[in-house]
Amino acid sequence: MKNRIVMAVAALGLAMTLAGCKSECRVACDKKQECVSSGLDVAKCTESCEQKVKKDKDFAAQAQECSQCVKGRTCSETMKQCLDDCITVVGL
Repeated sequence: MKNRIVMAVAALGLAMTLAGCKSECRVACDKKQECVSSGLDVAKCTESCEQKVKKDKDFAAQAQECSQCVKGRTCSETMKQCLDDCITVVGL
């Protein structure tokens, strides 16, 4: 059952990316630039993350969890509440 949920989440994330929505990776990389590394190349971070998403369904699920966690949070809140979700995705 868990694998089905992970697959559905990964498929949804990929569909949103292909539909032109801001990707889960872009959201996570934007937040990393805002909170951790102002000189971060967001496009490069996003591309690297998206390549991993395409190859690894577990990573895709982690990217979605990270993105959902950081949305609407301040940097302080992000560091306290999203570190576990985002450390493997963008290294927050």
